[in-house]
Amino acid sequence: MKTRMIPTLAFFLLCTTFATAGTVYENGSVSGDYASWRFDHQGWVSDTFTVSGGNSTIDGLSIWVLIFMTDHNPGAEVVISSQVNGGGNVYFDRQVQFSTESNCYANYWGYNECQETANWTNGPTLPDGTYWITLKNGTIPSGADFGWDQNSGFGCQSAGCPSQAQIDQVGTIPSEAFTILGNPGGTNEGSPKTTGLLTFGAGFLGLVTIIRRKMV
Repeated sequence: MKTRMIPTLAFFLLCTTFATAGTVYENGSVSGDYASWRFDHQGWVSDTFTVSGGNSTIDGLSIWVLIFMTDHNPGAEVVISSQVNGGGNVYFDRQVQFSTESNCYANYWGYNECQETANWTNGPTLPDGTYWITLKNGTIPSGADFGWDQNSGFGCQSAGCPSQAQIDQVGTIPSEAFTILGNPGGTNEGSPKTTGLLTFGAGFLGLVTIIRRKMV
């Protein structure tokens, strides 16, 4: 079973500024009018990201998710590889916990949009090139549905953006809201810094969420 969660009406204004220190690649933030794709249970979602400017160590990931308001800090298997869904060369494959949650806001139907961040040690060092990051086997305490926010690269600034993306049983989809954290270009910046988000202005009028289920 696959659930696609789609906010269809939104007056949500976002202006984002991403910290450059500790950011290897960013694909933008939430756009307010796209789908959210599940990576829990047997599902997976894969997006490309580009390393540029020299060898970069990857030791964190920040994503935007749509979850129930009572849920927090999901976990997931994170795979970095040369091909979609862990195909080709695998550079990283680990179950991680998104232990930092920030910038949550509630939509009309009782879901939260939240930025979730995970950091790890001994991440891979990757040369310049394009790679795939895959989320799968996602977990959340309640066991409820949740998904990775689709944004089509809204506001992205990095070389190679917007990402290409694929999902199981469907194929090509628009890309998701995420930032790859680490030590970009071989610089000595110490520990990675979580992506910063600056939200301006007025709020939104009625986010209507439609949930469509498919049996697979």
